[in-house]
Amino acid sequence: MRHRTAPARVFLCCAVVALTVLPGCAVSSYTTAHNLAAGKANFWIAPQAMRVGVSANPTSMPFVELGTRYGITDKVEVGARIGTGLQADVKISLRRPKVAYEGLTVSAAPGLGYIGNFSGTPTGADGDDIHFAGATLPVYLTWDFGEHLGVTVGPRTTWLMQYVETATASTVYAVGVGTSLSLAWRITPTFMIVPEVSVVTTVFRAMTGAGSVFGTGQQAVLQAGIAFVMGG
Repeated sequence: MRHRTAPARVFLCCAVVALTVLPGCAVSSYTTAHNLAAGKANFWIAPQAMRVGVSANPTSMPFVELGTRYGITDKVEVGARIGTGLQADVKISLRRPKVAYEGLTVSAAPGLGYIGNFSGTPTGADGDDIHFAGATLPVYLTWDFGEHLGVTVGPRTTWLMQYVETATASTVYAVGVGTSLSLAWRITPTFMIVPEVSVVTTVFRAMTGAGSVFGTGQQAVLQAGIAFVMGG
């Protein structure tokens, strides 16, 4: 496999562990297990920083993410975001307490993501184009402590395919696991502040013609930020 520049290694690691579509490179969620009511929408802006460990060469990078969510029904909502890539997901309600904002709420949000050959994305050291496509399955568990405060844990698994466009094209497949922890502070019914920290690491990686590797710690992402969520 060709040696990659530092930016290319950063995006490879990000995509391996995060495409929630990411969400492009983001491993964050900035949401809770609660679903928006049918016909309601919100959007957010989230400045954040990411620490990407690729072997012995960790890299840090700041970026800003923009996202939006829309309630299809009271139990199904869709979301989209753009940050270091593009991501879309569907959040499905699995459990809601009898009394709103009292007890445990659970939802799942399967999603898809893509980082491709457009402005701001990586290329190999020799100019090769790199494309990432991935899927993620987070499960959100939110414990509410009244109407204004909630804590959300988001365990997840991710899958990635990386394709390098050359005469001898190579493809990398990877599986990652991780979680996020966030605090939702509902200032008003239409404004919420959500600080969050997330971590994901690969557990399996395979490259065409080069075999496969099992085990954690090969690549990992640590991400922290704060989202300002408006609407809903």
